[in-house]
Amino acid sequence: MKNLIIRGYGISLRVKKGNIVLKSKKKTQTLPITDIDSIIVLTSGVTITSKAVRALTESGIQLIITDSRGMPVSILHHPFTTRTVDTKRAQYEAVYNGKANHLIKVLASSKTGNQSVVLRRLAKTLGNRELIDDSKKIEKISYEILRLKIEDLEILRREVMELEAEAARLYWGSIAPTMPREIGFCGRDQDSCDQLNASLNYGYGILYPMIWRAVVISGMDPYAGFLHVDRSGKPVLTFDLIEVFRAVGVDFPIIKSFLKGFRVEVKNCLLSPESRSRIAEVVLKNLKEKYSVGDQVMSLESWVKRLAYLTASYLRSKIELKNMIFR
Repeated sequence: MKNLIIRGYGISLRVKKGNIVLKSKKKTQTLPITDIDSIIVLTSGVTITSKAVRALTESGIQLIITDSRGMPVSILHHPFTTRTVDTKRAQYEAVYNGKANHLIKVLASSKTGNQSVVLRRLAKTLGNRELIDDSKKIEKISYEILRLKIEDLEILRREVMELEAEAARLYWGSIAPTMPREIGFCGRDQDSCDQLNASLNYGYGILYPMIWRAVVISGMDPYAGFLHVDRSGKPVLTFDLIEVFRAVGVDFPIIKSFLKGFRVEVKNCLLSPESRSRIAEVVLKNLKEKYSVGDQVMSLESWVKRLAYLTASYLRSKIELKNMIFR
């Protein structure tokens, strides 16, 4: 997937003769529309013609407009999806036939398993034995989640969330001491204004619309979740699936960048436009990196699509759904 990031002010986007044309006061850039899969608008002050919107959707290009914290305020894509009715019916029925229970365990086990993987990679980078010990503890939690034998969905969800919280304490408690002191990172807090927490928040915002698109295209209802409790107006299934990719897709590349000297500018708890652009580049570059699950190897962004496809197939049929832990 090739992502076009628009980060400046006073830019206009239009489509002419099969090309995307970006024009500002200083320059004009032309790109073949067939080379683009997704357009991410990071700043305000960008104008888009209705002809361009029509051409983008007809070409299957996703248009994402984010707020200053990196969260999408608008996601535009073609309405065509596959096996929509069958999949949605199966998704709603999953809470009654036991499939939701298994899916909750798979997603949570994948999340914690990938946190363990990140700690192992950081341990190798830093030569820190303590990180390996904590990685093993989180890995144990990941397997413990899979072994849970609880039929009541609400009780299962509470038990899983308690185990997730335990893994998170180990994960962020292990990472915090390894980070440079001057960035002021004391642990994961989405409301904190330190450089790393602000960067992580923005990085998750970049990942979010890709999960959303994969969910919708696979025919599922993004508002009917399993791990997260349904809330009016909240796409909780998107929240469910993004958990699998947070550690490897966002945490690791951003943490690694900070360890190498990467710094961002934060004012009034908001990242500067230039900092947002740099974080987006770090996350998007990592999404193109190859990761393996079992004997399959593909880019991380392809694994996003794969997880949505496998989840939809699992809901519709009797295929086996395993946790997705990246190597």
